[in-house]
Amino acid sequence: MLTRGLRPAVTALVLASALLMSACTSGAEKPAVTAPTTVAIGLLVPTSGPNAQLGQQATLGAKLAIEVVNRDIPTKPLPLPLGAGAGLRNGTKLTLLTGNTESAPEKIEKEADKLIDDGALGLVLADTIDVALATSRVADLQGVSLVDGLSTSDTFGDLNRTGHFRIQPTDRREVTTALDLLYRQRGGDKQIKRIVTAAGTPAGPLGDEVASLKNSIEDLSQAAGYDVAGKDKILPLTGSEAGQPNGQVQKGDAVLAVVTSPAEASAANDLAVKLKGTAPVIAMGPAVGALDAVKNPTALRASGWSNEFAARNPIAQVIGAMFEQAFHTKLTEVAADAFMATLTLALAMDQSAEYSKQAVRNAVQQLNLPATQMIMPWNGVRFDGNGVNQLAGGVVEQRTQNGYTLIHPAELALSQALAL
Repeated sequence: MLTRGLRPAVTALVLASALLMSACTSGAEKPAVTAPTTVAIGLLVPTSGPNAQLGQQATLGAKLAIEVVNRDIPTKPLPLPLGAGAGLRNGTKLTLLTGNTESAPEKIEKEADKLIDDGALGLVLADTIDVALATSRVADLQGVSLVDGLSTSDTFGDLNRTGHFRIQPTDRREVTTALDLLYRQRGGDKQIKRIVTAAGTPAGPLGDEVASLKNSIEDLSQAAGYDVAGKDKILPLTGSEAGQPNGQVQKGDAVLAVVTSPAEASAANDLAVKLKGTAPVIAMGPAVGALDAVKNPTALRASGWSNEFAARNPIAQVIGAMFEQAFHTKLTEVAADAFMATLTLALAMDQSAEYSKQAVRNAVQQLNLPATQMIMPWNGVRFDGNGVNQLAGGVVEQRTQNGYTLIHPAELALSQALAL
């Protein structure tokens, strides 16, 4: 059954405040503020162009989030902190406005401005890092909240954009997750002693993200007590030697591979095949999901989502079933990300002091969602001053005959056994 608390303490406080104001105010009573019938969320995704498939999946995820809020679903066990009945507080319904980014940064200002002019009180984004950078700037200029479903780069933290909220675990968090997994190998004959980095050479904002990730791998590895191969020993994931260990990896090493494209994901997997029995390869980065499509998948992967865990998570099971019933297709990682980003903004709007851009933005900053309200393998959603979700945690998966299976953190894994 859908659990929607009546929040009696809050109701009592509001009534008490109203009585106090009534007793202390002379003259004519002020008319009650009428709640709007609908309020809008703006969704920015590529519905055409090279990433149209991503945009289509994200749109379905966002639509389902709107449906979950707007419908009173008495038979679904979704413990969401909404008021009784359908919609946001006072029965206000959510609508979804969509803008097509075409994954082109130069299109963002026009599309975002139109969504805001049409009434969007907050924006949700699912697109590439260069589009996210452009959207982040527009959101700050417009004073509107931007909940980003896909971005993981730590480079956003240097921009001081106060309205850009990123729900995913950061790249740095994923590195920490991978190192925590390797730490579980301590004390045995497979103990890891040195970390080697593999990466391609993309340009632009993606290149900046890779550079930041390589620095994080080196810094965090050394802080955890590992030796590092060094920046001059990066294994290539692009070019003529992509996926070749080149004699640089030995027993006691582990490779952290930064992947930003399907080709790099394939090269990282080739590297894992060549190093099987010598060193584990853990892929991470924007294109880590592309490992689903490689031949003979061998590389481990660190990310913020696990299909295998979602199949065991009661809330994710319900959302997955609703998604499949509504759209006749399986819930994908991108759809789940967009669902979670849209739901995050919707729940903030429900808790907002009023339906205005600034009030909603403040509510997003103050939002605190526990793990029991997640379809993701995280501890919840709570943003710091840089817009980072402090409660988002990474997971590491290993390929088995049934697909990728979560093996870390241990408390979320089906089996405590580890065979890297």
